[in-house]
Amino acid sequence: MARPYKELPPLWYLQSRLVLSDRHPSGLEWRDTTGWHKEGDMAGKLSTPGNYYVIRMNGEQYHAHRIVYYLRTNENPGSADVKHHPSNVERDNRKQLSLTKRKAKNKRQPKITF
Repeated sequence: MARPYKELPPLWYLQSRLVLSDRHPSGLEWRDTTGWHKEGDMAGKLSTPGNYYVIRMNGEQYHAHRIVYYLRTNENPGSADVKHHPSNVERDNRKQLSLTKRKAKNKRQPKITF
């Protein structure tokens, strides 16, 4: 069964709020200071279970690795999976991420007998 991914905000919006970071394992830092964070702070928190970094923006929660992929490539992952390299067990978003497009499932046609 396909995972339902929340639609990401537009690229221009993400670029106005976030910066790719080599300093933080989420792979992201905040571009500006608000009442909730300072410029340069790590964007995202480690979510358990699952051990993925997640980011809350505008009352919505997003997987940080999907945003990192989008910012690196300018390609919206859409409904595709963004995966960490198998050797990246700590799920550090500064390391390699890859996109895996979903294969369409073949729906079996019902057998019709006369």
